[in-house]
Amino acid sequence: MKEKDMGKIVDMLMAGGKMLGVHCGSCMSPLFEYKGKVTCPVCGGEAVPAREKGEAPPTDKLEKVLRSKIDSLTEELAKETDHEKTLEILERIKSALEVMKKLKEG
Repeated sequence: MKEKDMGKIVDMLMAGGKMLGVHCGSCMSPLFEYKGKVTCPVCGGEAVPAREKGEAPPTDKLEKVLRSKIDSLTEELAKETDHEKTLEILERIKSALEVMKKLKEG
């Protein structure tokens, strides 16, 4: 999954969207319930599910990706000397940690 697409998923989670146990039939990204509609944050708009709703949400995979991103960002942070870029990296780490917290809260 592209980092840009992951950002869209993170934004949907941060906005209060509920990750469902189904994936988009077009791009295979997780679908979200948001404002009473099932949507794909990557493709946009209402989505057509690829699987049945009874399956567990892919939170384990997302958490693994987030941990990997945090590790990469931490390495990048250690090497960075520019103040503005340091703040940007810290903000990205903070966002990833907030999403992980929401995943664990259910």
